[in-house]
Amino acid sequence: MGDVEVIAERVVELPDGHSRVECPACGPDRRKQGEKTLSVDVQGGFAVWLCHHCDSAGRTSVDVEVMPEPVSVAQSQQLDTSGLSDQQVEWLKSRSISAETADQCGVVAGDVYVSRRSSKVNCIGFPYLNADGTEAVKWRDSQKNFTQTGAAQSLWRIDEFTGGDLVICEGEMDVLAFQEAGIFATSVPNGAPSTEVKNISSKKFSYLWDAKSKLEDAERIILCTDRDEPGKALANEIARRVGKARCWKVPIPEDCKDMNDVLIDHGKDGVVKAVESATPWPIGGLRDPGEYRDDALTLFRGGFEPGAGCGIESVDNIFRVLPQTLTVITGVPGSGKSTFLTWMSVQLARDKDWRCAVLSAETSSQVHLIQMASVLKKKPYRGDDRMSEDELNDAIDWLGERFVFLDEADTEITSVLDRTHAAVLRNGIRLLIVDPYNFLTGTLDDVTGINKMLVALKAFAVEHGIAIWLVAHPVKMYRRDDGKTPVPTGYDVAGSSAFFNVADAGITVSRKDNGQSLITCWKARFPWVGQTGSASIEFDLSTLQFSECAFDLDFPFDGEDLEFD
Repeated sequence: MGDVEVIAERVVELPDGHSRVECPACGPDRRKQGEKTLSVDVQGGFAVWLCHHCDSAGRTSVDVEVMPEPVSVAQSQQLDTSGLSDQQVEWLKSRSISAETADQCGVVAGDVYVSRRSSKVNCIGFPYLNADGTEAVKWRDSQKNFTQTGAAQSLWRIDEFTGGDLVICEGEMDVLAFQEAGIFATSVPNGAPSTEVKNISSKKFSYLWDAKSKLEDAERIILCTDRDEPGKALANEIARRVGKARCWKVPIPEDCKDMNDVLIDHGKDGVVKAVESATPWPIGGLRDPGEYRDDALTLFRGGFEPGAGCGIESVDNIFRVLPQTLTVITGVPGSGKSTFLTWMSVQLARDKDWRCAVLSAETSSQVHLIQMASVLKKKPYRGDDRMSEDELNDAIDWLGERFVFLDEADTEITSVLDRTHAAVLRNGIRLLIVDPYNFLTGTLDDVTGINKMLVALKAFAVEHGIAIWLVAHPVKMYRRDDGKTPVPTGYDVAGSSAFFNVADAGITVSRKDNGQSLITCWKARFPWVGQTGSASIEFDLSTLQFSECAFDLDFPFDGEDLEFD
């Protein structure tokens, strides 16, 4: 919520309704210091905003006008914060919050400029101490107008947490409501993500990574967000990042929007009762079907999520990428498995704003990075017409905000999952690529070990809402009497039939000398994940690009007649 109002305040009206200003949500350690990375488009009384550096984004109604520069943090420290006015105390009382509770939580007072009122207003403020030592204050007046000095980037009051259950709320007033009932709580610094925004920035949730040690100390993480759709989206994303098994959710009564409403309508006992009624986050075990009601109704009304595609229609018709799934990718050596996955991951990052973690044991990270840059820029990385150094640096900057490499020097399965969890928490990744699986170590010595590894990967994907692509080499494939080589499937992967049985989807990449590739889907557990079949696509070796093409009947692999189980 707060960053929306700050951005609205920073807007400088231009004739075409488009503005570029510095982003107040970016941290002080940003690489693009002083650059106007925040783009704001104003139409019909609404501002749609996106920071091209930190990816903060949203939409809000605004009264746009030329505004003075906002008050700096240093200036805010000079404001009168000695105590709340009688009017502010009375307003807090109207919200069932005592002056004592406000004082316990460090609430301050000060005169700040509020854009929607075109004047300085005596507001209450919520001081934030960020993990890097910087300070910020989020301000609000009695009319629910917001602004801030500095950029709040931490969980409010997280430094005061000493253990036990940790309650995470959507707003500061909810924290005060919990404090009034004798329960410690913290609040996210930037409210819930707008459901109208396609991507959810990894940096928008950097406060979770900064509070990693505090989160680890918590016995339970109790999520208490608003009842609306943005509130649900916020709770889902936090649970996905910190681990659903550690999370509980507080039920908000149907007659209330948030916990402050609960305090007003039901008193302190109502707040305590709500926390006592918290239920484990839906994951595993035995469940009452009624617990799935809201999700089932949402699915029924909106339809099944079709998954993300790569943009090539013939491939999208047979295979799509969906969170909480494990996909096995196979193919004979030199068939282009890794190249295809590299290309597709960049497509997902560019078109769907997916973030990805990569463990590529057969290709060094620096080589993999250059190949990804070539895919992004659609230019060769070798030869006289290769991309320039400036283009490479620009690509690395872009990729650096969307990809993270897992150190190939440590491939023990437990370590890989631990680091992947860190990438989910810090970077918000939605895709993990393991290429290939046999470089993983630990409990993989036999069929039982492989099965346990696949089950662990699948469970991790479900727990954290990510897709996992696992590259697995097949046994040696021999030509049949008709001269064609069968397309390998999960049953042909060396080691275990579990590669077929456990996977939600399975694809094979095959390549012909003339540059064409054949993508074969041999398993799709659900129709919204894909369907069995094949797609022939073109491959440009110089730029590592894939594109649509007509099916080549002379392809030396038997993908058309493959019998799928």
